[in-house]
Amino acid sequence: MSNFNLQQNAVADLAAQAEAVGSLAKDTGGFAAAVAAFESQDPDALRWVLQRLELLPHCEPICEWIRVKLCVLRCWRLCGPLNPNTEFPGLPQFAQAIVQLGSNEQLLRRIVDAVSCGDAEIYQSAIAEAKLQPFCHLICRYVCYVLYRRVCEVVCSGRPVPLTDAALDIRADAEELRGVLANNRSLADIVKAAEAFDCEILRSAISRGQLVAHCEIICRLICVWRCVRVCRTLCQRIPPILVGREAIEEAGEFALAARKLSSDARALSDLVGAVMREDSAAYGAIVERFGLSVYCWQVCAWICSEVCHLFCICVCPPTLVPLFTAIGGYDYDADIDSVLPATGLTNSDTRAFFSTMRLNGVLTQTYDGAPLEYMFEYQPIAVATTTLAAAITAAAVSITVTSGASFPAPPFDAVIGGANGGYEIVRVTAVAATTWTVLRGQHGTAALAAAMGASVTTGASASGGWTQIPKEWIDHTVIGIQEIPQPFPHPPLHKNIAVHAGASELDAPFTADGWIQTPQGPLIFLNGNMINLISTKLPSFPLADETGVSAGNPANHPLPTAHCFGLRMRVRKGGSGSATGDEGGTCQVVAINNTLYHNVNHHPEWDGGVLGDEYAVYMVDIQELQANGCGGISNSLTVLFTASHANLGAVSVQMIGPGGPYPFTLPTPVPETGDWYGVATPQGWSLANLPDCAYIVQLSVDLLLTTGDQSFGPPRIDQIAFCLRKRAG
Repeated sequence: MSNFNLQQNAVADLAAQAEAVGSLAKDTGGFAAAVAAFESQDPDALRWVLQRLELLPHCEPICEWIRVKLCVLRCWRLCGPLNPNTEFPGLPQFAQAIVQLGSNEQLLRRIVDAVSCGDAEIYQSAIAEAKLQPFCHLICRYVCYVLYRRVCEVVCSGRPVPLTDAALDIRADAEELRGVLANNRSLADIVKAAEAFDCEILRSAISRGQLVAHCEIICRLICVWRCVRVCRTLCQRIPPILVGREAIEEAGEFALAARKLSSDARALSDLVGAVMREDSAAYGAIVERFGLSVYCWQVCAWICSEVCHLFCICVCPPTLVPLFTAIGGYDYDADIDSVLPATGLTNSDTRAFFSTMRLNGVLTQTYDGAPLEYMFEYQPIAVATTTLAAAITAAAVSITVTSGASFPAPPFDAVIGGANGGYEIVRVTAVAATTWTVLRGQHGTAALAAAMGASVTTGASASGGWTQIPKEWIDHTVIGIQEIPQPFPHPPLHKNIAVHAGASELDAPFTADGWIQTPQGPLIFLNGNMINLISTKLPSFPLADETGVSAGNPANHPLPTAHCFGLRMRVRKGGSGSATGDEGGTCQVVAINNTLYHNVNHHPEWDGGVLGDEYAVYMVDIQELQANGCGGISNSLTVLFTASHANLGAVSVQMIGPGGPYPFTLPTPVPETGDWYGVATPQGWSLANLPDCAYIVQLSVDLLLTTGDQSFGPPRIDQIAFCLRKRAG
């Protein structure tokens, strides 16, 4: 990356960051709460504030801005002014200081605690004891970075990333730097490249010295060292060191001032260039023009930090490895209850999967230096099922089941159907015969009352080995594009790269043993899609025969339940011929339901009958018409319905006609999860008060199914019409 591109990218990122932080600062209470949460290392509180202000999508730039500002002022408070006339420590000397600090754990912990608490007396005492006074600011900024970097990671990922011990992290860094310092020749090249601030030269120096494994720590050290050195050159004014409310107010004022600066792209670009060139005159003129002189150190640290972040991406480009992480838009680690024993349903909305499923993640051209080949395997998962022996309330912390014989030892997750529709995932923490202790409302679900007889289900354990998914089970899958340059001034052409490619596409072919070969060459851009799995091919989803079932009655039992499978990717180096390869991501359990229902008989007396195999049992009928479908309704209306599916969603009945629609109340409780039937009764209206006319009774049944990218679709609808002709008396 050239310095020009680095500058332009930094300008774009800084402008977006300033806009996000400025938006936060407009809410003074929210801004104060966010800064306080960050300073106390409370990621939950910080995430809550950003979510409340609808700024969570801008979490990372906001969090990084707070981190940089907090660290630069805290280190001024701990160390005092930087003398521009004294010799600044060299990069190797700074590295040696970190190594020295890491060798004394007791002293290191005192320094980390002092930086965390902002205690100048303890910090300076510890630095003096270690004889590291010339490195006061450098060590403080390094420690502060390590202290708070994980806070941003936790807040912005939304995942349970643990807050690590900063002292242990620094000790680990020190061990890495010890090895770097031992490589004298490479160290000299690294220092020259760092002083030139040339990412390509630095990357080459690290590679030649076989120090790629230490790339990130080397670049982090350079960034801290360079930013302190540059800002010492550019800023002579001592920043105001405030505490409490005044410090929060000052931070908010700086955020708003930075937002104003970011609106002038030319000025911001010139300012970034001045920091990169260490041009004091140009830098000072711009900060003076925008009234930012009082924030000189903070502006410099803000800009230098972002420039260095991009610089390190260039020096240490991320090494991608092929990894299966998601089914459609659902990350199986975060969005699916997928760690055995578990339900295999999506979190919050408790959907099972069906139809063709897009398995995706990170797809690369190469693996371990060779062309990538990959394939997928499936594994059947035994499903354990029982029923509630007694009804439960939404507040119950224990449940009684009819049998727990097929269930695993706790802890495990299970899904229970609510008494009025909907599903809840519970965590079973203890088992005493048929009495289970549970944590309610897990994985984003709400605690629900459930009826006696409601089913309790989980994917218990693997019931077979892994089997390769054959190519016949894989649908056409576009995994990327190839760009084809054209003579100037024509734009380039693009060709899809696909598994089971069409005539105009570049093929990702199968090997003789069924592995997919990733196409090689320049100008190939992969999109992360791996295969479109035709899940109906998985064994086995037999037809559910509903012969003899009529509206108002239960479906034939036992009700078909979702099947559970494990899915995993295997990767290998092209040409290796390995039969197994390496693990490339495993979803331990996912619930899949492709059941079709046979002989569903829709109100045969009135324009109904068997329509073909269907995805659910959904039938509505009128009892008064069963003897004569063309007859009218006079003084009574009895609406019968049946809605059955193992992943049953919302069910409703309404009547359409003059003055409508007219709602119905469905019976409660549900006799068995997924099987809802009986008589629907008018809700707040009476047949006697309706005018004579034609009406339609409509049953709407939603299914909790998804391909991963799309939900099942519109609800299943069944309708029956009648004419109301009331008779007197």
